[in-house]
Amino acid sequence: MLNEQGKTRVGRAALRPRLVALGWDYLVIAAWLALLAAVFVPLRLAGAVVFDGLGMVGTDLLITVLSVLPAGAYLTIGEAGRHQATWGKRRAGLVVTTTTGTRPSTARIVGRNVVKLLPWQCGHMAVSRLSGGHEVIVAMPFLVAAYALAGISIALLLVRRDRAALHDVVVGTRVVPAPQ
Repeated sequence: MLNEQGKTRVGRAALRPRLVALGWDYLVIAAWLALLAAVFVPLRLAGAVVFDGLGMVGTDLLITVLSVLPAGAYLTIGEAGRHQATWGKRRAGLVVTTTTGTRPSTARIVGRNVVKLLPWQCGHMAVSRLSGGHEVIVAMPFLVAAYALAGISIALLLVRRDRAALHDVVVGTRVVPAPQ
């Protein structure tokens, strides 16, 4: 709903629509990851040494470029775009606004998605260290960070009246019902 200043009234998006939006958005991201797997798994099975010898930093960069950045681009393009919502949020009837109900800047949306995807990136970094033959102690800080950030975000989403997750709290955004 719009108020008299033309701003989206900041309220509380119910948990169910947020989960529905998340599911639709993860479907898009999973499709991208499936495409990557369809390309790279057969190469690996055929004996191609596509990623061997990259080292820890090279593997981190590759994972970031192939998976985290495209997911972040999808989220950012949707939320910073005309509809202020990803495909999943549009299907669930939600938009992203600032805490005052105005359109968030692109920089704010980028920050929101960096914080949102940070647990995923930490998880990737932990797995790359474990699969690279490093000691568990090298992967542990990334694993702890991934679980802690995800846990804090979920806890905030569940207990806050405005359903703001960690990424919303950090950058001052909210997910609210779309204006009629």
